[in-house]
Amino acid sequence: MEHDAIGLASEVAHGGEARVRGDAALRALERPFLALDRALGRVLPDALNPFLQTGAVAVTAILIAVISGVLLLFWYRPSVHLAYSSVAAMSDSPASAGLLRSLHRYSSDAAIFFALVHAARLFFERRFAGARWLAWVTGVLSLVVVWVLGWTGYWLVWDVRGKYVALETARLLDVLPIFADPMGRSFLFDEGINSLLFFVVFFFHMLAPLALAFVLWLHLTRTARARFLTRLPMTIWVLGTLAILSVAYPATNAEPAKMTARGESFGMDWWYLFPLSLGPGLSGGAIWAICLVGGALAVSAPWTMRKRVGRSAVVEPARCNACEQCYRDCPYEAISMIPRANPVKREKYATEAFVDPAKCVSCGICVASCNSIGTDLPGFPLRDQRQQVASWLDAAKSGGDPSGVAFVCAQSAGAGLEIDPATGICRELPGWRVLEVPCAGWVHSMSIELALRRGAKKVLIASCPPGSCHFREGPEFLDQHLAGTRPPAIREKFVARDSVEVVYLDRGSKRELLKAAGAALEGASPSPAAVPGRALAGIASVAVAFVTSAIIGVVSDWGHAAHASPGAELVVTFKHPGERSEVCRDRTPEELAQLPQHMRQAKVCERARAAVRLRVSVDGERRVDQAYSPSGIWSDGSSVAVVPFGLTPGEHVIRVEIGDSHDPDEWSHVSEQTIEFDERFRRVIAFDRASGFKLH
Repeated sequence: MEHDAIGLASEVAHGGEARVRGDAALRALERPFLALDRALGRVLPDALNPFLQTGAVAVTAILIAVISGVLLLFWYRPSVHLAYSSVAAMSDSPASAGLLRSLHRYSSDAAIFFALVHAARLFFERRFAGARWLAWVTGVLSLVVVWVLGWTGYWLVWDVRGKYVALETARLLDVLPIFADPMGRSFLFDEGINSLLFFVVFFFHMLAPLALAFVLWLHLTRTARARFLTRLPMTIWVLGTLAILSVAYPATNAEPAKMTARGESFGMDWWYLFPLSLGPGLSGGAIWAICLVGGALAVSAPWTMRKRVGRSAVVEPARCNACEQCYRDCPYEAISMIPRANPVKREKYATEAFVDPAKCVSCGICVASCNSIGTDLPGFPLRDQRQQVASWLDAAKSGGDPSGVAFVCAQSAGAGLEIDPATGICRELPGWRVLEVPCAGWVHSMSIELALRRGAKKVLIASCPPGSCHFREGPEFLDQHLAGTRPPAIREKFVARDSVEVVYLDRGSKRELLKAAGAALEGASPSPAAVPGRALAGIASVAVAFVTSAIIGVVSDWGHAAHASPGAELVVTFKHPGERSEVCRDRTPEELAQLPQHMRQAKVCERARAAVRLRVSVDGERRVDQAYSPSGIWSDGSSVAVVPFGLTPGEHVIRVEIGDSHDPDEWSHVSEQTIEFDERFRRVIAFDRASGFKLH
């Protein structure tokens, strides 16, 4: 039983939060982020490191995109006929409209870049399961909304990029049973473009940020003291970086959209337009399947990858004195103060703390906040851990070799130490008795005091660096407990400040931890982390801005050629109702027998609309011979056809025949004409009852 309890305590200390599958692989993928943090930490203060605040940087970039987008409305004309010229005219005012347009584009790119980094980092840090599911799901949803905003934004420019965005959107939507007519039919030639649809896209682009704001609010609703936007220094860095990029590499238009042109090359913004690279090799249905399966996998990750349910903190009401410190300290809004249930104690304390298991991530920060040990982690009770540490110290003292006590955060450089949970002995940290804890913020000031009073030579606490704490605020609160600025504070009359050492090292800094532990035991303070000087920080900040803007700018304008088969193309299209006529037949004896006596008419007549038949011949060769059924639920609508096929460039005699009656030999509409076809261009023969055949 004792062995089981030790195992459970070790498991909780190692992270009482929900565990996920593929833990080892995710930890390996986390290493590049930790290495980046260490590298930047040597030259940049945390306040100027954008990769320690990727979420806030992404939201700040979104805000810049929204503000610049609103201001662009002074110049932009939301008309399919005027949009391109109004955007092109912005380039004539590089200090105003041109700068705003570039800022709008690059801030949108920065938003999705930092949002992707943010999502990848949290995924590799395994911070998506358990109580964090809501933040993860809304984060995925906000990423999708941001991408859709960028996608529709390119549509509104109505250049070549906008044209292919519209065509790809139509190809995807035509798979769904939404529109009576194929949406792609609206984009065959310039005169056929639906202006109303352009307005719909424009208003969607204007209103979608409201939905995004709501999703982002949900994203942070379970986070206390959430930093929605960056602080002033980082905001200046973001705005300055984007402004310099906008001046140095202004956003430009592609060629104006010409619907009959095919296979144009253009600079493509891969942050948003990467689906265009898929080309016709993937059908619309396949793309929908990939999106749905990928989306389902991403959204369901908190449940499908969860290996073990987390153990939430609990409150012992009899010990709660309603001080509200745990309520104030919880980083995840998991603790609330509720009316006290016990009527006897209610006279003294009207409320008591309550932990919502659905919001608790098992960090244990509330344990260190409680002076009366009223909050605790099941399986890792504070009093038991204190007794265990005391027994280790007694054993060490009786052996004539007093030791120090090291509290190592399971997410810090102390992760992976080989610790004997029964004795606290760690071969890698000689002279220390080591207790692995869920977070440095779990370490109670009284635990430190008791360890020292029990004879510990020194207390060492290994924590995550403040900017990358697995539970957000553990190192910060630990510092405040030690400094006496946050209750329960350490009592200086019992604890000499130099008897407690705190090292902030990430999971990849095990060697530094061993070195610091050795130095601390010998009486020397571990070397404090060097604080970057202003000059070095300034140079590093510029260098990070240059690299980041280079990544954003290059990916934003990387060349791309639209997929198109060589040669020319002919498209024949019509929307035409077939003849409606009455079709009669004799009922069979069996049918008559099933009818009531008074309804037994021998002949039954039904009105039906004929399918519209299409024949297309090129230079006398039949290329198309097909019938198109009436549309609609009752099969009484017009027949619609969009028939493309390739041709060699040059002159061709095109004969188009359309039959709309029930007589298969009757062709009521015929056109024959000689048409010149150019390489990589499309000609369109459109037919309707009012205008007849028209060549575009």
